Amino acid sequence: MYPLSSAPDLERPRSSPESALQRALREQQTLLESAGVGIVFLRQRSVVRCNQRYAEIFGYPDADQLIGTNTETFYPSRSAFRELGRIAYPVLRQGQSFRTERLLCRRDGALFWGHLTGRLINPRDTAEGSIWTVDDIDEQKRAHAALSVAEHEKQLLFDCAMVGIAFLRDRQLTRCNSHFEQMLGYVPGELTGCSSRRWYASDAAWEEAGRRCYPPLTMGHAYEGEVELRHKDGSAVICDVRSKSINPTDPSQGSVWITLNITDRKQAQAALSRVHEELEQRVHDRTQELRETVANLHREIHDRRADQERIYWLAHYDALTGLPNRTLLAERANEAIRLAQTNNTPLAVIFLDLDHFKHVNDSLGHSVGDALLVEIARRLRAVVRDKDTVSRLGGDEFILLLPGANAHGAARVAGKLQEASRQHYQIDHHELTMAPSMGVALFPQDGTDFETLTQSADVAMYRAKLDGRNTFRFFTPQMQAESVRALQLENALRRALERNQFHLLYQPQVHLATNTVQSAEVLLRWQHPQLGAISPAEFIPIAEDSGQILQIGEWVLRTALTQLKAWRDGEFKGLTMAVNLSAIQFRQPRLPELVSQILAALDLPPVSLELELTEGVAVDDPHTAVATMDQLHARGVRMAIDDFGTGYSSLSQLKRFQIFKLKIDQSFVRDLGKDSNDRAIVSAIIRMAQTLGIRTTAEGVETPSQLAFLREQGCDEAQGYHFSKPLPATEFETFLRQHLG
Repeated sequence: MYPLSSAPDLERPRSSPESALQRALREQQTLLESAGVGIVFLRQRSVVRCNQRYAEIFGYPDADQLIGTNTETFYPSRSAFRELGRIAYPVLRQGQSFRTERLLCRRDGALFWGHLTGRLINPRDTAEGSIWTVDDIDEQKRAHAALSVAEHEKQLLFDCAMVGIAFLRDRQLTRCNSHFEQMLGYVPGELTGCSSRRWYASDAAWEEAGRRCYPPLTMGHAYEGEVELRHKDGSAVICDVRSKSINPTDPSQGSVWITLNITDRKQAQAALSRVHEELEQRVHDRTQELRETVANLHREIHDRRADQERIYWLAHYDALTGLPNRTLLAERANEAIRLAQTNNTPLAVIFLDLDHFKHVNDSLGHSVGDALLVEIARRLRAVVRDKDTVSRLGGDEFILLLPGANAHGAARVAGKLQEASRQHYQIDHHELTMAPSMGVALFPQDGTDFETLTQSADVAMYRAKLDGRNTFRFFTPQMQAESVRALQLENALRRALERNQFHLLYQPQVHLATNTVQSAEVLLRWQHPQLGAISPAEFIPIAEDSGQILQIGEWVLRTALTQLKAWRDGEFKGLTMAVNLSAIQFRQPRLPELVSQILAALDLPPVSLELELTEGVAVDDPHTAVATMDQLHARGVRMAIDDFGTGYSSLSQLKRFQIFKLKIDQSFVRDLGKDSNDRAIVSAIIRMAQTLGIRTTAEGVETPSQLAFLREQGCDEAQGYHFSKPLPATEFETFLRQHLG
């Protein structure tokens, strides 16, 4: 394409089209670089070309770096970007220039105000793109805002002051506030333009006031004194007056007078601030002709390139974070594997999943979750080398490809990722912490192709979650077998409830003072027809990760309380039931309501139910725990801390919880007969609970010596094989008849 030009000079040789194009390009480049504003050519929301000033405004050292950049990155948010498009498009389609002032975003994330002017290259064909100028008006905006505040404050002082304020020029009133008018008995506007003589009793009094007041003003000094003025009705108004020239160097600009009516000894405070000079600078449209010339010149040159780059980006990068997607990751991984095979060099893959990310989306919304993912992506990129690849698979799952990294190198990177995750993320007004669980797979021992390496790293990541989260694990063949087992259990678990494979056992809790059973703890068991008896320690974590724990937990609660209802309606009137809650159940907002509904449906008193949760559940999120416990306590349901002593809780947190009972973990009870430290810990727990008015139950009591020590220390209850193993309902009834007091 060629630049627009005037007719050739008939007296000079006609230059070749190529030299004319080169000259036009040089002229265009000179215009671009000489402009005092940023200039950019856009097509399909991507930068086709810009001048150096445009790059500098957004914090880029080189204009070429911006070519192909999605313009959405220049705005604080996607919604701000789209809002501008909705407003600008109708104007641009009419062939008009669109001008606006907007908050923009620099490369480092800093926000600033910019003045934007845009115009379509061809309004009849928006695909040809547009040209925009940008000027950084951040300082102007701040100055203008400060000026507006000053003017507003001045007007408030003027209108709301409890003193009369008047502006005089040549002893003529140019402006006054309503208090001044009211003080002298005039209606609004009645005094404007009047001589000050009007509010004096006589010509002599007016002239005498001039002789006293104006000489100090002409010398640049203030006048202070008492002046007798005259009310509209003729009565005297004695005022304390303060006066000063508006500009001491130019008395012709007039003076300001502040008057306080002291006739009735009213107290008032006079305040007046000088008006800030208005600062406003507008950018003139100096490059309209240049924009049209440059746009026509480069429209066809960059059309296809921009389209191809955009298509490639959409196909290979994650739209939210800008990280490579699975397609690009697979390409890079296959190339990295080929090089590793050729050069006999190591290669590592890290599968990273964010712990409890779903809680952010559920509690704060997907917009906060998306913003958090963007920040996490930036932090991940900052940790790795340039030759490494950080990819987002979707959701909260990321894969890192580390060419040349062996086990030691991969462990070092995983450690750096953990360290980076310890720093808070500030999303809007939310301060968030997000820990990762990571699995590491190494080439070639854990897989010789991309899919196998990814699967191995995924399996190792799952092990990291089972081992407590916020850690990393290397893949081992044993993990693969366990992963197959976990998948088998997860699939079987989905049908276990409807196929009646679950059953409940009940373990008595013996009151030590009376040696009677007053309560029972319900325990869940799973008997699979092919897999046999499956330990709760194995299937409960799977149920929690898969979300099935909510349905299972509700079934346990309803079934156990239905059994309790039958027992209490029979011969065991005062029996209570203890039911364990998982962390997932406890965090459900509808838990208190669900518990109340079940109790009401069975006509059971709330005090007959005791909900047990582990110490860690309460400590991990104490604010939520306190709120939920308060609701349950208000409904009459009792709360117990299970496995107490293993969760590193503080007394400052414990005293905030509405706790009825502490259950001493069996790890402390087991060695009471031979470990003085365990005896000291158990004794301290019992003493602390007694001081706080909390009951205690010892778990895992198996020997008479353990029981004797617990009785001696004043423990309230005990449970364990010394009394009875967990029993089916019919056998538990038999046990109750022998021990219920």
